[in-house]
Amino acid sequence: MPVSLLECHDSTVGAGRSAIGFRKDRKGQEDRENEGDRAPGGALPDLVERDDILAALGRLLADATRGKGQLAVVDGPLGSGKSRLLHEFLESLEPGGARVLRATASLREHLLPFGAVTQLFHGMTIPPPSRDRVRALLASAVEHTVTDGRLAGGGWEAQVVDVFQKLTMELTHLAETTPLVICVDNAHYLDPPSLHFLAGLVPWLHSARILVLLTDDHTLRWPRSPLLAGLLSQSPNAHRIDVRPLSRSGVDALAVRLLGPHIASPRLTAELHRVSGGNPLAVQALIIDQQAGGACYPEGYGRALLELVAHSRPSMLSVLRALAVLGGAAPVADVARLARVDATVTGWALHALVSAGLLTKGQAFRHPVAATAVLDDMPADRRAALHRAAAELLHEAGAPALTVAGQLLSAGDPGADCATEVLITASDEALATGDVSTALSCLDLAQRTRADDPTAARIRARLSRLEWQLKPQVAVRHLRPQLRDFTAGHLDRREISELVLGLAEAGALDELTALLDALRTRVHRGPGSGTEDIRPLTNWAAMAYPLHTGLRKLAHSVAAATPEANPCHDPWLPSAVTLADDLTRGRDDQLTHRAELLLRTFHLDHGSLWNAESGAFALRALLYAGRLDEVVAWCEKLETEAAAHQAVAWQGKFLAIRAEAHLRQGHLISAHDLAARAMALVPPQGWGVGLAGVLGCAILAATRSGRLEQAEKYVAQPIPEQALHSRHGAHYLHARGHYRLATHHPQAALADFLACGRFAETWQPPGADVVPWRTSAAEAWLAQDDQDQAKRLVREQMARLLPGPSRARGLSLRTLAAVSRVTRRPQLLTEAVDMLKDSGDDYELARALIDLSTAFKDTGDQRNARRVAHRAWHLAKQTGAEHLCREAALDPIDPEAAMSADQRQDGLSALTTQERRIALLAAKGYTNREIAAKLYITASTVEQHLTRVFRKVNVKRRQDLPHFL
Repeated sequence: MPVSLLECHDSTVGAGRSAIGFRKDRKGQEDRENEGDRAPGGALPDLVERDDILAALGRLLADATRGKGQLAVVDGPLGSGKSRLLHEFLESLEPGGARVLRATASLREHLLPFGAVTQLFHGMTIPPPSRDRVRALLASAVEHTVTDGRLAGGGWEAQVVDVFQKLTMELTHLAETTPLVICVDNAHYLDPPSLHFLAGLVPWLHSARILVLLTDDHTLRWPRSPLLAGLLSQSPNAHRIDVRPLSRSGVDALAVRLLGPHIASPRLTAELHRVSGGNPLAVQALIIDQQAGGACYPEGYGRALLELVAHSRPSMLSVLRALAVLGGAAPVADVARLARVDATVTGWALHALVSAGLLTKGQAFRHPVAATAVLDDMPADRRAALHRAAAELLHEAGAPALTVAGQLLSAGDPGADCATEVLITASDEALATGDVSTALSCLDLAQRTRADDPTAARIRARLSRLEWQLKPQVAVRHLRPQLRDFTAGHLDRREISELVLGLAEAGALDELTALLDALRTRVHRGPGSGTEDIRPLTNWAAMAYPLHTGLRKLAHSVAAATPEANPCHDPWLPSAVTLADDLTRGRDDQLTHRAELLLRTFHLDHGSLWNAESGAFALRALLYAGRLDEVVAWCEKLETEAAAHQAVAWQGKFLAIRAEAHLRQGHLISAHDLAARAMALVPPQGWGVGLAGVLGCAILAATRSGRLEQAEKYVAQPIPEQALHSRHGAHYLHARGHYRLATHHPQAALADFLACGRFAETWQPPGADVVPWRTSAAEAWLAQDDQDQAKRLVREQMARLLPGPSRARGLSLRTLAAVSRVTRRPQLLTEAVDMLKDSGDDYELARALIDLSTAFKDTGDQRNARRVAHRAWHLAKQTGAEHLCREAALDPIDPEAAMSADQRQDGLSALTTQERRIALLAAKGYTNREIAAKLYITASTVEQHLTRVFRKVNVKRRQDLPHFL
């Protein structure tokens, strides 16, 4: 049922009240039966905890009817339902049982002389003879005391004493025949003459059949009027009746009646009481919201608050707006100053709101929606002006910069005098707490202030730093202005190094070369900002673009003429440069050790762009060392941390590295999905030249899993022109080459693979190729039936490999087998299988097993061919490369195996975690001794576990173990 937002309804009015002047039981019951909005038993469903008040008013009316007049002042705060209560009391009177005179005072008319008295005596309930006399008396009073709608100067009270006395006598005369009920709603807004008339009436009540009923809110009487208070204290027939906010049980009863017991749970009603403070109007607004959409406190609650304040004095709305702007619970003096309201009046307004339950005792909003509603109700220009004024007020009071900046951000205008430095400092404070988004907003607003050139350059550099993390697609807009700042000498050491990184990421090679050359020139003139890092910066730029001749020559020139760099205040720059140098120079042991040391204490540092760069290099170092599980774990951790701070560029960077780790593990589906997620997270223009790397991973994963149509879409996606000269170019070319090879374009594929070799030429021996371009090129030569060229490349690759087993050696042995004699192939492929098995690359292992099965078949060893084919089929299926099985025509599932497949599947659920782990390793071809070494248990323990596994899944040999464990 609909509930009025303007009235507070009562809930426990008892049926069948028999007091004099009230409706009799039977008629009252009939009336209730005709009203559809009453609860069972006759009570209004939306009126609670008001029965005692109605009963008290009934007793006072009974006393007045017996000739002992009464004054009742029903006092309650905003929204407590005084007016509704008065209405319900009058509605309960029996027709003809009492004569009712009514008036409603209002804020709009509180300065209108005789406003309430005029309402009382112009009612139709006064008989015609008395009505004419009363109107004549009122006209006389107005004539002698009112000029141009205003009371004449002092002394008007003496001029109306005689008139008021005659009016009182008329009322007492009327009450002799029928009891008289004089009701004035909102007595706190009474005009002075009307208040004096009522005060003069009270002494007559002791012998009159009159009940004077007033509703009042003493918290809204500003300034305090002693007259009304005096009526209560001096008259024995005067009574003050307090209307209080609803209790927790009252809110519960109201919610149950209006929502039903199934919806009005104890948890919901407790929340309703907490948010509303028991204010009946607020409670009903919340319940209406619940009825409308199931939400507990959306917009309706805020509208109810505004509705209440709108009917109060304008100063209260000003105070409420100031409080909302300051965020609540602000000192009274600050609220008063911001609202431009006297401090005493501000205190009264806040007290009134607290008394109504609309604010907490600490003078704070009970829920943010209330503050939001107040702010949204303001005109935009007024709201912005208040926020600017609040910023200046808080700054003068010594508030934290982040608090002041919050006001400036809300204003959307840095017009305050303190704005520039406050916003810069606030950005630093936000970064210290990990709030990167707020830091970015502060700098974005600071950029719009009227700052001098050095300060503007400082703001731009900091804004650029954060945008490269949060919005890399728009960060490039700062590069040209920052180049001008560099030329003007406004950038410091860190800002220059990050400008170098930004230019490199964007592929702006001409600008990058010119900047580094300008730094070299500065070095010859003497020490200066940025010259300290010339050597590591040129080295890093050359490593970032291995095929750029200009950058390589510049790096050699600087290295020959410049001493080692001075200690750097940014620890991440030297770490990134050192790791990149170790990687390209093939210092594998040193590289891995440095990477481990860095990652032990690594955390995301939003104060440096080199932070994520060094972390990425460390992860790639472990990636190339084959420690893929560690890389995946680190990436997941760093992705979560970056996502928590909205650093999408860094999140995408670590997603791309994790995708590459999954690709090297042979997990093609997850590798593709991760790469696709990274590209969806950061738009193409946000990747810069790094797009080539993540796109290459997606191309290779799609190609290897047989999804060539998807791979074709990736290949067709444009990449920055300079990307193929960057360190990401090798990954892209290698992936595109395999796509071209899979789509039967071996010559184009060979061109891509040989282009990858140009990157390796820039690295010193022994060097580690980041992509196996020689074995891939050999496959392209084989696709063109040129075994000599393929054999040459494979032998070159074998000669470059470091001693010991490795993934690269496994790939080389597999390719070497393809160009060797048929009788030698099983041995070479068996060695390749062993090495690829240890490397963790399931996709390449599946390819080697397929080749080994074919080799056994070619040598007449059908038993081993079937055994290996069985293993290869399951592994290819597990990696997502099912097309390998189809291409090799492998189908190891015999009818007997198919018959027992369901039975074996049932046994899988019975395996323990350790049994599953051992079964998986055995299915991949590990021996018992190798499994024992990996899991740090004995070989006999492995054998016992496998025996139980065979029994549970109903197989006789380890070759029959299902690979989907």
